[in-house]
Amino acid sequence: MPMVKDYLHNKFKHGIEAGILQYGVGQETTSAEVAEILATSNYDWLFVDGEHGGHTVTTILDIARAVAAYDMTPVVRIPQAGTGIIKQLLDGGIQNIIIPKVETGEETEDIMYWASYAPRGNRGFGASAVRAGRFNRHPDYLERNVEEICILPQIESVRGWENLEAITNTPGVGAVFLGPIDLAVDMGHGINIFHPEVEAAMDDMIKRIHALGKPVGTIALTTEQAKRFVDLGVSFLALGGDTGFLTTAADNTLQTYKEAIEK
Repeated sequence: MPMVKDYLHNKFKHGIEAGILQYGVGQETTSAEVAEILATSNYDWLFVDGEHGGHTVTTILDIARAVAAYDMTPVVRIPQAGTGIIKQLLDGGIQNIIIPKVETGEETEDIMYWASYAPRGNRGFGASAVRAGRFNRHPDYLERNVEEICILPQIESVRGWENLEAITNTPGVGAVFLGPIDLAVDMGHGINIFHPEVEAAMDDMIKRIHALGKPVGTIALTTEQAKRFVDLGVSFLALGGDTGFLTTAADNTLQTYKEAIEK
């Protein structure tokens, strides 16, 4: 049976490797319908936040199915490093996985061990029977998975910053994601990601990861911040998200109508 699409081709990974800036949008809610609405826009990737949202493996795969027909790639952040959830999502066809609060090269090596087949790791092979290999419609999954899967350790602490080279240079790492909010908290500046010390740390990490030849990405809260990050070498950015869009639009709509009616 012919496939209408090469589902193994990871456009997000190949884009960041080629230095093509990838614009992303976040999703905290578990709704596949919200995901499909976002996919009708022109973002390149969907940042599915399984760390802070109420996501399960099932809701994540529902979202992936909802956006599969569109030109948007899911990138999923899991709650924490663990062999079980990494294997489940990879077998579910999720090719881009962010692991939060990675702080050492040893932790990164464990992550890659769980995400890789032997002899590199201990991932069990069942992809031909499940969504990863599109139910054996892609019998070359084993041969192609290394080039198409993107594992992204997230650095978001001073300790992770100190071990940046070891994390970034761990064999198999596809890219590094930076978390400025938790970094600010860890540095004692609350959630002020615009504090000069936080900005200096972010700038340093972006430049160093880029110099090591690894794609690096983060979130940006302003257009000025986004431009600075890109100028420093960032190749993927998360820009806003579903819950923020809803609250902002709701507040703005109510205020606009109240002003017009009550003036």
